[in-house]
Amino acid sequence: MFRAQAPPAAAPRPRTRLGTRLALVLLPLVALPLVLMGTAAYVRSRAILRDQAVSQLSSAAQDQAQALRDWALVREQFLQLGSQRAALRTNLTTLMRTPPATPAHLQASAALQKDLSELLTRESQVLFSAVVLARVPDGVIVGASDPSMEGATLSPIADGALSTTTLETRPVFDDPLLAPGNLVFLTSAPILAPESEMPDAVLVGVNRDLRVAQLIEQLQVLWQDRGAYRVEVGDAFLAVAPDALVRVERYSTSPVSAHEAHLVFGLAGKSAIGSFSNVEPGGLAQLGAYEWIPDWNLGVVLELPEATVFNELNSLAPFMIGLVILAVIVSTGIVLYVTARMLRPLGTLTLFSERISQGDWSHRVPQEREDELGTLAASLNRMAEELSGLYRSLEARVEERTRQIRTAAEVARAVTSTPQLDDLLRRAVDLIRERFGFYHVSIFLLDHEGKVAALRESTGQVGAVLKARGHSLLVGSQSVIGWVTANNQPRIASDVGRDPVHLANELLPETKSEAAVPLQVAGRVLGALDVQSAEPGAFTPEMVEVLQTLADQLSAAIQNARLAQESAQAADRSRLISEVSSQFSGLMDIDRVLETAAHTLHRVLGQPEVVIQLTPPGAVPPNGDEAGA
Repeated sequence: MFRAQAPPAAAPRPRTRLGTRLALVLLPLVALPLVLMGTAAYVRSRAILRDQAVSQLSSAAQDQAQALRDWALVREQFLQLGSQRAALRTNLTTLMRTPPATPAHLQASAALQKDLSELLTRESQVLFSAVVLARVPDGVIVGASDPSMEGATLSPIADGALSTTTLETRPVFDDPLLAPGNLVFLTSAPILAPESEMPDAVLVGVNRDLRVAQLIEQLQVLWQDRGAYRVEVGDAFLAVAPDALVRVERYSTSPVSAHEAHLVFGLAGKSAIGSFSNVEPGGLAQLGAYEWIPDWNLGVVLELPEATVFNELNSLAPFMIGLVILAVIVSTGIVLYVTARMLRPLGTLTLFSERISQGDWSHRVPQEREDELGTLAASLNRMAEELSGLYRSLEARVEERTRQIRTAAEVARAVTSTPQLDDLLRRAVDLIRERFGFYHVSIFLLDHEGKVAALRESTGQVGAVLKARGHSLLVGSQSVIGWVTANNQPRIASDVGRDPVHLANELLPETKSEAAVPLQVAGRVLGALDVQSAEPGAFTPEMVEVLQTLADQLSAAIQNARLAQESAQAADRSRLISEVSSQFSGLMDIDRVLETAAHTLHRVLGQPEVVIQLTPPGAVPPNGDEAGA
């Protein structure tokens, strides 16, 4: 009988063109990457410029700190040479050993002032603002290039802040004599007393005001060329612990100090060299770097406005935005054109999908093009072939699954129809091995204490040998059966050579994979069904489910057989009691009663000899226990 197939219903007309809709979908996919690429390029460029600026600032800060040390070293060397002048030592000795206001004292003071004034410069280069000679240890100035300073006390000498035994340079902030509220650099060179290793005076070179301002200006390396001029674009200053910042304002001849809580003081405690980002109270973002000189408790700090670093990059922002907009417009036109052209052959593909959806696996797309659509048509044809094969494979798998379930049901029916337990177990292992094609099948049952799983039935000659041996495994032992009976869960050993639980049996050398499922009723484990295969990975989760279903039915059959056996035994005992009781009824002679009891027990128990012995009252039985009869 032939049945006509109704033609497929016509597809409804679309309200909007697919090309337009696809273009609207693709446009964000094209525009978004362009925007992201532009944004990522801008952010990456900012990061590179920032890293370069920080690197340059850090390098400059280290160079300027070294320049500051070199500046101090030049003055230390010059001052040390000055302290070794014979005339200066002679005049100092005369001044300190003659009474004041005497001609010798006045003459030595004038000569010492001249000597100290000569130490202010070297080859027309001014090295110090003032040079003084301070007495040790009270710090009283006994001679100075500036006569007004004589007789005053140099506090750093008196309080020990400035060394009187070694050559050194030390920054001092807020000295009441030399620089109140400002920074001064003191360079000291000890002058030893005659025939003594201890100094009696210290030659001190003082740098303050203009000299310090010139020093800070020399540290300024942040310049930018503006035509014929160089303009400062950053700030260089000295940070003096704990909170003093010393700067030189533009066109100023002296440094300006201020107490500010700058973050460089906190960073210096962690690292002597570093960089930072800082936002000033006015909202100006700064990049900075520093190098801290621990011996001086002072650091050289350089700061540069972020706007200066990113100035050229920010000027490119309008160009980049315009470029992205232009790229989006061009991409829009390209997308509209390409989608309109590429979607023309979709009618054939639509027909193909409709025929495939109706189950016509033989329909194919004509391969008339050599471009991507031709490749797509070839791919769809291959997909149809693969779907057809997959459909057939699924049918085969369903059929195989159905066959397994049908076989399991057949085995279960055959097993449950056997009343005797031993026959039931023997038939079960034989049928499972025969119908499923396994290499070996065994059934283990637990003893009364539930500690040992004993082999009750097994297939083939190997099974007979194992039963003759009384093969058994402890519950929880290092074996698949021990694990399953202890955990009441199935266990699969896909590769017995690598499974840590599998226990090899020399009688089953061809075993490659093993599976065991528990035999249990209401959560109580009765034993385990063990199946082995000569193929590795033979047990799939689906097969284990079938085995577990079969094991559950087998467990119920085992339980029923045991109950039937126990019921038969109870009936036999009741019948025996009834029979013995009936034979005793009507017997009044004790000898006749004992004789009848002995014959009955001999017949029932099957013993070759039955002896009944009576013990007189008060006598000791043969076994040693006291009893009466």
